[in-house]
Amino acid sequence: MEFERRSVTRTMISKNALLFFDAQRGVLTCRVQDVTNSGAGIELHDLNLLPLNFELTFDNFHTVRECRVIWRQGDFVGVAFQN
Repeated sequence: MEFERRSVTRTMISKNALLFFDAQRGVLTCRVQDVTNSGAGIELHDLNLLPLNFELTFDNFHTVRECRVIWRQGDFVGVAFQN
């Protein structure tokens, strides 16, 4: 049996998204797999290009969230929202 470390239940959304950094000069596509009010789980194939801090939008820039990387594993990254 796998132990669940999360204290907050995540909502599965599996949505395409954009993350950007360096004043929007760097842009990568990704897939947000799950989300809470405080963070998200993201699938990204170019993890080596991802900085520790970046911005994320998955609703066509209606909402932009500042993110900080908490963990990385394979093609997945867990982030905490900073705003």
